[in-house]
Amino acid sequence: MKTRLRFKIIAVLICLSLVGLLISQGYWLKGLYVSSKKSTWDNIEEAMRMADYMELFLRLDSLSNNNFHSQINPQFSFSQDTAWEKRKDSLSTDNMPISSPNSTIQYIEAAQTLNEYLQIIGTLERNVQMLMHQKIDTLLPVNYAQFNTLLKNGLKKQGITVPYRLQVIRKEAKDSVLYAYTDASEKEESWKDAVHFTHVIEPEYYYELELQSPDRVVFRQMAGILISSFLLFMVILVAFVYLLYTILRLKTVEELKTDFTNNMTHELKTPISIAYAANDVLLNYSSTTNEKQKKYLDIVREQLNHLSGLVEQILTLSVENRSTFRLHLETIQVAELLTPLIEQFKLKTDKPIDITTEVPEHMTVTADRTHLYNMLSNLIGNAIKYSGEKTCRIILKGTVSSQEMALSVTDEGIGISEANQKRVFDKFYRVPSGNLHDVKGFGLGLYYVSDMMSKHNGSVTVKSQLGKGSTFTLHFKN
Repeated sequence: MKTRLRFKIIAVLICLSLVGLLISQGYWLKGLYVSSKKSTWDNIEEAMRMADYMELFLRLDSLSNNNFHSQINPQFSFSQDTAWEKRKDSLSTDNMPISSPNSTIQYIEAAQTLNEYLQIIGTLERNVQMLMHQKIDTLLPVNYAQFNTLLKNGLKKQGITVPYRLQVIRKEAKDSVLYAYTDASEKEESWKDAVHFTHVIEPEYYYELELQSPDRVVFRQMAGILISSFLLFMVILVAFVYLLYTILRLKTVEELKTDFTNNMTHELKTPISIAYAANDVLLNYSSTTNEKQKKYLDIVREQLNHLSGLVEQILTLSVENRSTFRLHLETIQVAELLTPLIEQFKLKTDKPIDITTEVPEHMTVTADRTHLYNMLSNLIGNAIKYSGEKTCRIILKGTVSSQEMALSVTDEGIGISEANQKRVFDKFYRVPSGNLHDVKGFGLGLYYVSDMMSKHNGSVTVKSQLGKGSTFTLHFKN
């Protein structure tokens, strides 16, 4: 159940991550689209302005070649502005008059930001261009076909190749079209989504440009980014799906392993119990048992004890991983719990042991009695196993403070290196000893202690030096 809940949490987090990634990617692409669209619109307007400039200069060149330049009055007439305001809250440059060089300088000096400065310069350029039209158009009419050719080339250089319509419209007379061109179908539905651009030639008339579906140009420019973003999202999506698939497989394997462990441990308990009973009958109630047979039966009982302990430990670990696992907390007298535990080890241990207790008489902890007993049993058992052939000396110590209560098991055994201390609480981990396996076990004891202490909202720590022994301490919060 716990594994299933974790799987659901991971799946939800992955889905939320994908949705968040999709939203952020969409928001970024939308901003990029708006920016690209503005840039494309600016490029179209710039293409119209440059086409008009080039058409003007081509006519100037034609006039020069035909010796008409003497007819051009180099003095343009500027309209006098009536008053100059030092500063307006919002500069309006669309209809900015040009009165004189001094007035122009005043306008430029009034700009306080780069944007305002660029607006003024742009307005000055448009006004100059209109003044040039006023003079040149009287000498040589505008070549609209030439303008159209220049515009088409300018748009093509910008990568804009959509169909368009161009008209020259006189303002004074409504619907007075001086020139019209189209390179696309005249069906009105094809121009339903057309975008209009205007460029004023003179106050009396202007160019009007219509482009079919200019958004296609924007999307074409963004094609590389759109494709790469889509591929990146698909790669991440496939990776997440594969991750979920892998987790699901691991979840299935974990469930199979748990079921096997539960069945195996329960199936082993029955033959072990029968072997125990048969061994006790032969050892205690048989009149024909000689000393040699008794020795072998003692060995069998010892191995049965070891096997039974391993099965109980595996079963306990399996049970505590279930969703139904609950701690039965109670107030426990530590000294009272330690007494039978010490006696048990003294009876079943072959080597001489010396266990000293330094626990306050009235020290109590709130814990599950069975699991606390098993934890202390594991720590004492490890101290005995790793004490070597010499007399095993163990100190059981209890300390009480305002923040916690601590129970420590100290031995004088072989010790643990600093590198291995970081992993001694890992599941199935055993301190490497080369090719020697003189100490039996599966690396579950300390993992069980660590896991149970975390379920008690406590912790277990180790301090050890090679050749000097180890101290394992259980920390219970008050």
